[in-house]
Amino acid sequence: MHTVRLTIHDTIYDKLMGFLEILPKDKIGIIEESEYPALSFDEAKLKVEHAINNISKNEGIDLASAIEKVIHA
Repeated sequence: MHTVRLTIHDTIYDKLMGFLEILPKDKIGIIEESEYPALSFDEAKLKVEHAINNISKNEGIDLASAIEKVIHA
């Protein structure tokens, strides 16, 4: 067995996945990874609520730091 990690452009992703799905299931395993960490709806909702609640307290952080925290949380 071999393992290959690919970076695939969105324009051909569906075509490649369609091809891989027709291969024998006992010969290939597909583990999809995303560039961005998964964030559930509830987690996103809590982050937004926290941010909104702290606006009036002037406890905000700059946009770049906020985005970095969300991506790497």
